[in-house]
Amino acid sequence: MEVVLKDNLPTVRIDGEVAAHIFDGGAHGTTSSAFIVDVKPGKGPMRHSHPYDEIFFVIEGRVRVEAGGQVRDAGPDEIVIVRQGVPHAFTNLGPGNARMVNVHATAQVVTEFAPDHAADPSYQYGHTS
Repeated sequence: MEVVLKDNLPTVRIDGEVAAHIFDGGAHGTTSSAFIVDVKPGKGPMRHSHPYDEIFFVIEGRVRVEAGGQVRDAGPDEIVIVRQGVPHAFTNLGPGNARMVNVHATAQVVTEFAPDHAADPSYQYGHTS
């Protein structure tokens, strides 16, 4: 058994505040990875895609997910699946923080940002891919 401290993981920062922690499973000998999300109202990641499926487990709050031109609001009783290669983003609808675990079917997180979002200085992605 291994225990990983969330605070030791790389982060995603939005407007200078931690919005997610990035768990790369391969660094711990496993084949799955995740984002542990705790994002403020009105905030969320820039449009991006992954070369594998991503599964959103909303734990608390409501988020608006845009994926491949479709828009859907989701809360704690719903699981959102975004297929590999589909550009997507989400925004916390508020009023409180949205908390999610977004599982990545890969040993290392790979994120490709959409060209129109790649230069946003308010978004700091503390990861190597």
